[in-house]
Amino acid sequence: MENQDKKRNLIINAALLRFAHYGLAKTTMTDIAKDISFSKALLYYYFPDKLSLYVSVIEHLMHTISKDILKSVEKTNTCTEGVLMVLQKRQGYIQKYYNLMEFNKLIGPELPDDLYEKFSRARAFELKIIASLLRRGVEKGEFQVDNINLTTEILVEALSGIHFNILSRHKNICPSQEQFKQIFIKEKFLAKIFLSGLSAS
Repeated sequence: MENQDKKRNLIINAALLRFAHYGLAKTTMTDIAKDISFSKALLYYYFPDKLSLYVSVIEHLMHTISKDILKSVEKTNTCTEGVLMVLQKRQGYIQKYYNLMEFNKLIGPELPDDLYEKFSRARAFELKIIASLLRRGVEKGEFQVDNINLTTEILVEALSGIHFNILSRHKNICPSQEQFKQIFIKEKFLAKIFLSGLSAS
């Protein structure tokens, strides 16, 4: 069983490198098999198709990102710094793994259920960590917040609005790297304005 897990993880890590460099559409199962000297048959034993492998790669990456964000947020001194750290880390990973995010070229605009579930979990994680930061801010006297969950939802939805607004102006499904930079700059600015409005002072 341990050997099977090692092989599965080896495939996922090799696929992550391929998808991050070439994107989903330009990567083949043959490429991944060659990179780790596995037969295609062995790859298909663990993953029935490229999409199932891609979903596992996304899950693996999201787990890595979540751990990194939690670790980084713990080192921040204020809630505001923590929220800005979440946005900065997310932006850094998007820039690093930009080609990995261009799945719509192959999959289309509608997400398969498995992939939708992974992105839903990522959003739930973001809501949870921002809510915990707001709670910490209230406990330390940094903020005055009556309803932490509702305030968190409004902040996250407002940040998402920036993303969709920029895309709607350019008729894109997936932002370009330059658009991601614009989104991040505006997200940071909005977060600072929003959080200063919650200040207890």
